Amino acid sequence: MTEGAESQGLDYFREHGFRTKPFPQARWYLYPAMKISGLRFELPYQERILRIGQELGNRLHEKGIKWWDRQLQEYEAMPHFQDLPALWSDALEKRYDVKIGDYPFWLLTARSMQYSWGGNAGIQMIHEVASNIAGHGGVMMNPIAAKQLGLKENDWVKISSPTGETEGSVILRQGIRPDTLLMIGQFDHWKTPFAKDLKTPSMNSLTPMMLELTDATGSGADLVRVNVTKTGAGA
Repeated sequence: MTEGAESQGLDYFREHGFRTKPFPQARWYLYPAMKISGLRFELPYQERILRIGQELGNRLHEKGIKWWDRQLQEYEAMPHFQDLPALWSDALEKRYDVKIGDYPFWLLTARSMQYSWGGNAGIQMIHEVASNIAGHGGVMMNPIAAKQLGLKENDWVKISSPTGETEGSVILRQGIRPDTLLMIGQFDHWKTPFAKDLKTPSMNSLTPMMLELTDATGSGADLVRVNVTKTGAGA
């Protein structure tokens, strides 16, 4: 990092989490390196996908089905740029009549190996195992973003989206973006019982099911805009 000019001890990394140095923005992307090496992108023309999309559209329109028209546009021979954050923001604003600026954070989720899709969420032994794995039991948040909201480690917060709310404790992590939150999933299923005694926040309570956010494969993404409100101090 500094070629020996500086040396920080354990206390520094306990506070900051990691150390960085300046990194040119051009190196964030693959294209400059490929250009320097004289390489080309392998981007085949996906004629089959385009053709299937046209055939599907014809069949749907024969039956008067129009509600899948936006998804039909995704059957492309060549991909084009899409402003995906705007897709989510616009859909939420229109459907729920909210101002997206009132929900400044992007909430993501991650799979827990211990909870295995949530089918064993009520088993005490699994809870004990998961408690030894970083990230379980709360909502991960960047320390800088938390400080701006007056939040500390283990503070109890309410996380709200245009569709609902959930509660949990704050877990501070340097490695997460300031505009992003993370909840490990597998809780608060729509159909199966939820182990309420675990007091674990769940993204399922916050995620809308919307046709506008469904892609051409019939799938969606675990992604939603939220805000955070402190409801209690940490232990």
